[in-house]
Amino acid sequence: MAGLVARLRGEPGDDRALSETVADIIARVREGGDTALVEYTDRFDSPGFAASRLRVSADEIAAAREGVSEALMAALKLAAENIRLYHQHELRGDWTAPMRQNQMLGQRMLPVRRAGLYVPGGGAEYPSTVLMSVIPAQVAEVKQIFICTPPARGGEVSRAVLAAADMLGIDEIYRVGGAQAVAAMAYGTETIAAADVICGPGNIYVTEAKRQVFGRVGIDSLAGPSEVLIIADEQADPSLIAADLLAQVEHGSGAIAVLVCWSKELLDRVSAEVDRMRRELGMDATVLDQVSLVMAEGGEPLDLAVRFSNSFAPEHLQIHTLQPEQVIHEITAAGAVFLGEDVCTAYGDYIIGTNHILPTAGTARYDSALSVEDFQRKVAVISLIPETVRELTPSLVEIAGTEGLKAHARAAQLRQQRCTLPPEEEE
Repeated sequence: MAGLVARLRGEPGDDRALSETVADIIARVREGGDTALVEYTDRFDSPGFAASRLRVSADEIAAAREGVSEALMAALKLAAENIRLYHQHELRGDWTAPMRQNQMLGQRMLPVRRAGLYVPGGGAEYPSTVLMSVIPAQVAEVKQIFICTPPARGGEVSRAVLAAADMLGIDEIYRVGGAQAVAAMAYGTETIAAADVICGPGNIYVTEAKRQVFGRVGIDSLAGPSEVLIIADEQADPSLIAADLLAQVEHGSGAIAVLVCWSKELLDRVSAEVDRMRRELGMDATVLDQVSLVMAEGGEPLDLAVRFSNSFAPEHLQIHTLQPEQVIHEITAAGAVFLGEDVCTAYGDYIIGTNHILPTAGTARYDSALSVEDFQRKVAVISLIPETVRELTPSLVEIAGTEGLKAHARAAQLRQQRCTLPPEEEE
């Protein structure tokens, strides 16, 4: 099973050239600030770029809002409402409670001060990613939120992206992308103040840059190519499956789409429908290389399919079976699970409210979707009464002595002595 997973996804490579290139970009931005950002943007994105254009002006944002259709704004508003409601359910409040020895312990949930959000751009438009990254930060009550997004060749930023940001009240937007944007968010420049956390998907340069600046700042995850795994029984509709497989590989950049089923007839029908539909949609035949059809053979097929899915740990898992809810408790590794034929990853990408910034490349084994917690810190709060000090100190001293930390023991013993002084000595 592990071998099949490796063949489908491919083994991660050690790209030293990529790592060195990104390290050079980060070092150059740290040293050169805005000058380096302008040079890289001029080279990679927009020839003739000038420092005066780094920050998107309020006039450009307002014009973008006016320039998009009412239908798009209504759709974004609906999506934003659903995304906000979903993420509000993730909120965890502060708490305080007495423990067994009467120590009073608690936890405060505090937002980070400043969040930098990366929104892919250039020749594409991703207003949905604005919603998916900004809204959980707002629900977490982050006070300073800004966006970096690469400009198109003419230096313009997607009107849809600007309109989505404006709808959410975000007016700090910079037209810079790639590893240089991540470096600016991590270390700051004359124009861009450094962030405490960097979130959002990007290409391999963005991902590698996030890996290299982690520790200086927090990051959400290291995104890889997008992927879907579909488990289907013999009752499943091949046209729906074909559409969902093609929707996934439409992301490009090595996206992976896998069907697992136990019906040879369904596999054949899906294969034919994928080819017919991709021609109908004008998609190149090379997308077929990103689609894999797997036959579950040996043992109970649904159980085998679920075990394979847990080993693959897909970003998106769709279950096209007669009673999909029956296996949900058997799923142990997936970014998001879509139950039944009436729902697919496209709903999660855009409109239903769950976040589309999900763990990829098998990281769903230990990672989760972007959430409110990515923008919060947990701070422990502790207070003790004299009786608790007297009760716990001997055990503390025993452990500290074993570890050879004498000052730890002394610090606690002084508290114990203070808490056992007679009343007249305490005065």
